Amino acid sequence: MSKMPLFFVVVVAIIVVAASFRYVQQRREKMDNDAAPLMQKRVVVSNKREKVLDDRRSRQQIVAPAGSSMRYDVSFKPENGGLEMTFRLNEKQYHQLTVGDKGTLSYKGSRFEGFTAED
Repeated sequence: MSKMPLFFVVVVAIIVVAASFRYVQQRREKMDNDAAPLMQKRVVVSNKREKVLDDRRSRQQIVAPAGSSMRYDVSFKPENGGLEMTFRLNEKQYHQLTVGDKGTLSYKGSRFEGFTAED
């Protein structure tokens, strides 16, 4: 019993490969966004979504409620037509926007840079 079971070694190897792949993918996306030109479009805020990221079951929440983290997504539709774009924002940016707001969206690749509303 001094050798680790082959199954355990295979599972650990799969986890390491999957984690490495995800890390490389995130680094590549960050580099692509950094290299992308700053784009600006006239848009309308078409949709807002917030989602709880806590994956604990309801029974676990009752026994020991946790401070759930949230994910904030906002969709923008170009005024002159085109495909809707969705970006992940932080809480402060998310709460400053209202569905129907018109203005100029600034973004680099898939990264939200800012939104300037019309007066």
